[in-house]
Parts: sequence; C-alpha cells; structure tokens
Amino acid sequence: MAILYPTASEFKQMLAAKKTFLADFFATWCGPCKMLSYVLEDIDKEMGEKIDIVKIDIDKEPALTEELDITIIPTLFFIKDGEILSRYSGFLPRERLQARLEKLLGSEPPVEGAPQQDYDLIIIGGGAAGLTAAIYARRAGLKTLVLESYAPGGKLIKTFEIENWPGRQNVSGSQLAYDIYGQAMALGTDYLYETVESVSAGDIKTVACAGGKIFRAPAVIVATGTVERTLHIPGETEMIGRGISFCAVCDAAFYRNKPVIIVGAGNAAFEESLYLAEFASDITILARRDQYSAELITQEKVAQNPKIRVLPFRTPQEVLIENNHVAGMRVLNTQSGEEEIYKVHGIFPYIGADPATGFVRELGITDKQGYLIVNDDMSTAVPGIYGAGDVCAKVLRQVVTATNDGAIAAQSALKYLRDRS
Repeated sequence: MAILYPTASEFKQMLAAKKTFLADFFATWCGPCKMLSYVLEDIDKEMGEKIDIVKIDIDKEPALTEELDITIIPTLFFIKDGEILSRYSGFLPRERLQARLEKLLGSEPPVEGAPQQDYDLIIIGGGAAGLTAAIYARRAGLKTLVLESYAPGGKLIKTFEIENWPGRQNVSGSQLAYDIYGQAMALGTDYLYETVESVSAGDIKTVACAGGKIFRAPAVIVATGTVERTLHIPGETEMIGRGISFCAVCDAAFYRNKPVIIVGAGNAAFEESLYLAEFASDITILARRDQYSAELITQEKVAQNPKIRVLPFRTPQEVLIENNHVAGMRVLNTQSGEEEIYKVHGIFPYIGADPATGFVRELGITDKQGYLIVNDDMSTAVPGIYGAGDVCAKVLRQVVTATNDGAIAAQSALKYLRDRS
C-alpha cells in the first residue's frame, strides 16, 4: 500500500472493485494542498500498511472533478468498499485526519463530532505569528484553538525560498511553515479551518465563524496578516485567476516558456521574479520609480538573471484581454509620457497589502489603514485581545518579527488570564 496517482478511469475502477481508500483531489498551485501533502506523507508512514492514499490532480482530470462537484481544494473523499462515506474540503490536521481514517477502517462513520466551543485562548490566523503564539500558549498549559481560513503558515506557503531565517541560509517557505505548524500541533493545539466573521468584546469573547460555528474564550490573539492589494485598473478584476496571480509559487507552472509581468519594486516582487525565472520565458518588472526597496542582495541576483529586466517609471493602465485570458498590459511611461504595450500571458502584482481586520473594525482597535494598534506587550485597547504579526501597525513585516510578536502576545495573554483568575 502506498500513495497512488491514478487516472480518472483507474479511480473509477477502484470504486468498482469496492476498494477502501482515501482520495485527495488537489492542484499543484494550491497552497493548502501543498500543506496537506505533508500531512498525507506522515499519514502514509503511520498507516501505509492499512490504507491506500489516492491523489488526483484536478487540472489533469477536469471531467472527474466536475462530476464529483469539487469546487474547493483540497477535497478529501473517505471511501469504504467502493462507497463514498464522507468528504471534507480544506486543510485537515494529521491528528484529525488519522482519527477519521481509523473510523473508516473500523465500524464507525469517518466523521467528526461537533468541535469544542470553550477555550482559554483563541488565535485567529495560522501563519508564523499565530502558530508561534500557539506554541507558547500550549507550553504554558493554555487550552488553545487556532482558526485559519487558508492553510497553516499563511504567506510562508506562498514563498519559494527564505534566506533571512536565522540559522538557515536557505529554507523552503512551505517546509518552514509545516515545521512550525507541526511543533504547535505536537503540543496539543486544536486547529480548525474556519473564516472568522466577528469578535465580541467583554469578559468572555465570542468568536463567530462564517460556517455558523461559535467559539468562546477570555483571551483572543488576532494574527490574520494582510491581503494583497490590487492594481485597480480596467481588466484586472475579471482576469484574476485567468492570468493575474498574487502567488508565483502557486501559479508559476502555468507560465512555462511564456512572458510575464511583475508589478512592484519591493522584496516580494524581486524575490518572486527569481522563482518565476525558472518557468517563464522572460520577466518584466515594472516599477514606479528608479529606486527599489528590495534588499540589495536580491536586486543583484535579479540584475544577473538574463531572463529578468527591470523598467522604472512605469504605471499600469489596463489589462489587455483576448479569449477571456490575459494577453498583455497597457503601460504609461511616466518619464517620456508615452504609452507602451507589453504582450504577456501572466501578470503578478506585488504592490503591498492591506490588513485583514474587517471582523474587528467595530471594536475600535485599528488605525485608519485598518492595522491593529498594539502596545509593547501586543495588547490592544480591548482587555484580553492582542495582535501579532503583519496585521499590526509596525515598521518591519518579516517572518522573524511575526514569530517575535506571537511569542509576546501569548505570554501577555497568559499574564492576563492569571491576573483575571
């Protein structure tokens, strides 16, 4: 028994043969799918003698994907004797997945009961800041829940390589994310795939999720990070996912041997251009000025790459569309005043991000831009609510500063809970 990669017809043959197995429908460009793949590898080591794991790439089997009504990935199917007993969409932690598989192999249905509702600490956001907070909270003995709407690791899983993580000259973003996540889970952290819609103030905070679930805790850490900004030009909105992407690591393979544009002049723009260069035929970076905010060492790498050129004094004007896909971009050269047309198949905007704090705006703990206003101990104006990571108003947003925030926030929450009791 092992991890298998059948075709659609082979998958249906397994059903007809009344086999028992776990099916994972995934895509190579999907961040949560990548994180789940680590979990499945661990499950295979633990349970490989008992059950097969079947992985099906939705881009290779679109007809089967449509037939099974899969609209969210990853989607897991728990199949016993050729019958689909249950399905689950989204990232699933190893402990919960393994428990479901044990039930699948036994006499119980492979579903979970309702999750617990009451905790000491609820952490909203499972990126570097949130997971670090969970590690410190669990080590202190706090009953801790992490709520994440994407996948553990946040932007880490969208980052190809990290070269400024202390002690590691070079580390994969997704691997680092899984390492931090694994440490938090090994300590007994509860993790749920949920989107938070609101948080109430008061002695006991109520956290309401989009799916209808309600959770309660006296202390909450908000570590939801930021959401990428858009260009706000004609043609952009309708082309997101059809040639416009905010994640090179996710989508680079779609632009193999094709020209692409990157908009931006910071670390994200320059770093992702180096990753895209492994796939695209050529890359044009458009910058508003002739001074770039990317680290000098990264600028030097970009300058040495023959596939990449950086053009200053360029402002995007319009996304050009053909056959419902990106065909190019109309750009204004602000130095000459002339308009230029670039024929490309992909556009990657890296022009900054905005804080994901809509669910706490009414609490009065954010600034005009929406960032959390926090004190040195990461506390906000609402007792028992803390911030951590990129979601906070701060000078530097890096993985190492996010983990710092998470540690401080967890220790501050611990002190708050002790003083409260």
